[in-house]
Amino acid sequence: MNKAFSNLTNFFQHVIDEQLQIGQLHDESNLVSTMLDMINKPTKLSSFKITSDHLIPMMSDVVLAGVNAGTVTMIWIMIELTRHPKVMKKLQEEIRTTLGSNKERITEEDVQKVEYLNLVIKETFRLHPPSPLLLSRETMSDIEIQGYHIPKNTHIKINTYTIGRDPKCWTNPDEFNPERFSNTSINYKGQHYELLPFGAGRRSCPGMNLGITILELGLLNILYFFDWSLPNGMNIEDIDMEEDEDSNVTKTLELVPTLL
Repeated sequence: MNKAFSNLTNFFQHVIDEQLQIGQLHDESNLVSTMLDMINKPTKLSSFKITSDHLIPMMSDVVLAGVNAGTVTMIWIMIELTRHPKVMKKLQEEIRTTLGSNKERITEEDVQKVEYLNLVIKETFRLHPPSPLLLSRETMSDIEIQGYHIPKNTHIKINTYTIGRDPKCWTNPDEFNPERFSNTSINYKGQHYELLPFGAGRRSCPGMNLGITILELGLLNILYFFDWSLPNGMNIEDIDMEEDEDSNVTKTLELVPTLL
C-alpha cells in the first residue's frame, strides 16, 4: 500500500510540475491550476489558507473516488447487460452503428454520440449506486422529519440505495429498464433527489466527473471492440446478484470476450 501511494504521489507531483510549466489555462481551468492559483491567497475563513500541502491530498480524493465509482459501476453494467441480452444487443448495435465499423480508437467526443449508453448508466446508478450510503450530514439545528424529532448535531446518512428502489419514485423499481429514462431530464448530478449516486450540493463526490469519464470510455471500448459471453456451462440464471457487504457495493463476474 505504501508503494502504491508513493507511486501515486509521484504521479501527482509530475502533474503539478507540468501545470506549473504550462501556466494558467486561458479557456478553462482544472483542479490543479485552480488550486495553484488559490495557494496562499486569503479565504473567507481568515484562519485557513490553502497551501501546497493541500494539493496532492485533494487530487488523491478526486482520482480515487472517480476510479472507484467508475470501475464498480462498469462491473454492474456488464452484469446487467449479460442478464438482459436484448439491452446488450441494442446498446452494442447503437455504439457500432453510430461510431462506424472501422474505428481504431475511442475518444471522449464519441461518448456524446451514443445516447442509449447514458440511459444504461443512469439505470445502473439507480439500482447499483457505487456507495449505497452517502457521507453523513450533521443537522445544524433541531428539526422534525415525518414526525421524528432530530436533535441538533445529529449525524444523518442518506440511503441512496433504497431511494433508487422506492416504488413511490419508480415504476417496477426492481426491473432493469434503461428506457425509463427516455424523455426525462432526471440525471445523476445532484439536481434530482430520486437519483443520488454521487450525493448533492457542496458535499457531493469530488470524483464524479472523472468517474463518469472513466466509465463511459471504458464501456465504449469493451462494447465496441468485443462481444461478451458467459463461460461454458454457466447460464444467466447462475449469476449471483447478492451485493457484498461494504461501504461500496462491489461485485465480480467472469465473462469471455470475443474480439471482432
